[in-house]
Amino acid sequence: MKKIFVIDIARCSGCYNCQLACKDEHCGNDWRPYAAPQPPTGMFWCRVKEFSHGSIPKLRLHYEPLLCGHCDKPVCLGACPQGAIDKRDDGLVIINPDTCVGCGICQQACPHGAISFNAMTSTAQKCTGCAHLLDHGAKLPRCVEACPTGAMRFGDISEFDEKELEKATRRGN
Repeated sequence: MKKIFVIDIARCSGCYNCQLACKDEHCGNDWRPYAAPQPPTGMFWCRVKEFSHGSIPKLRLHYEPLLCGHCDKPVCLGACPQGAIDKRDDGLVIINPDTCVGCGICQQACPHGAISFNAMTSTAQKCTGCAHLLDHGAKLPRCVEACPTGAMRFGDISEFDEKELEKATRRGN
């Protein structure tokens, strides 16, 4: 069954819990073959971006968690000359750190800017959807678990209301 992230930016309060939970899960932890350790600084696989509208005194802010869209047809997968990127049956797109040579072609190919270069390991890295946890019984990725407002949700595509999915903006192609 295909897993998806659904993010309701109207519910995001900008608390950064998702970003911090992702960093906590992956910084210093080696989850091979899913991912090598994320460096302590300079890289976020889930990052919250702040958008401002208007100007003072009528300034409005909204926040948007940005992470890999785990695309239906991942451009990064086709761009990788080493075959280091795989799309799993559940829809999650994974970069194998043991196969990746750090050429950066996938990073350049990603239309969402979701792939980063890890200088410590000389590999490309991105959100794994916490596949290492899901494959061992967890129900949710850490970012979704940490969201206090329910803005981030994750599950099988069949678990979501069709009307809700029709209104959603797709990040993955």
